Amino acid sequence: MADPTKEDAQLVVQLAQLGTQMVHPQARGWIWSDDFTSDPQEFWEKYPPGTVQFDYVSGVAAWYETVATLWKHGLLDEELLFDWLYVPGMWERLKAILTEMRKSTPQLWENFEALAEAQAGALVGA
Repeated sequence: MADPTKEDAQLVVQLAQLGTQMVHPQARGWIWSDDFTSDPQEFWEKYPPGTVQFDYVSGVAAWYETVATLWKHGLLDEELLFDWLYVPGMWERLKAILTEMRKSTPQLWENFEALAEAQAGALVGA
């Protein structure tokens, strides 16, 4: 892929701004806190749909899915994206919960997962 352009940088900034609209400011910190559980059954017992914490997880996942969908279609410079975000870390933190959600909606979070796998593979190959 060609070197990132100013337009690529502008899109990254716009995505970062979108993240502030889609994701509660405390969401990422909570997801990385000791209060968070990645066990799906425990998560749903403690944080069912409608709770703030459930919204934290679904908001973060939706934002990553948005970024990943743009990446999947070649609309984001991959080198710039991989330099900006560490996707595998967030995917691994949320993976068990998000893949459990797929039981009712099979294609849910597929792009987020694919982006995490692609970046992890790129890191191994680096």
